Amino acid sequence: MIFSSTSSKVLSSEDLEEIERFHSAWCEENGVEKSDERALEVASALIDWYSADTRYRSSSNQAPALPVSEKIKALLLQIT
Repeated sequence: MIFSSTSSKVLSSEDLEEIERFHSAWCEENGVEKSDERALEVASALIDWYSADTRYRSSSNQAPALPVSEKIKALLLQIT
């Protein structure tokens, strides 16, 4: 299992639910199980991104659009 160590910010339960929503959508779209190594890498990247960029923290009922992330783009290129 991969754990993110770059973030020292505490994520709220709403933040974690938002990350889970993005992760579930990615897994479904790519046809992989959440326990798949690629899915774990994406989960780690999502946590890093979400922790680092507070603009995407849960502060409204509307889900933000996924930003362009170099790490996520690189991971997606590996599996396509």
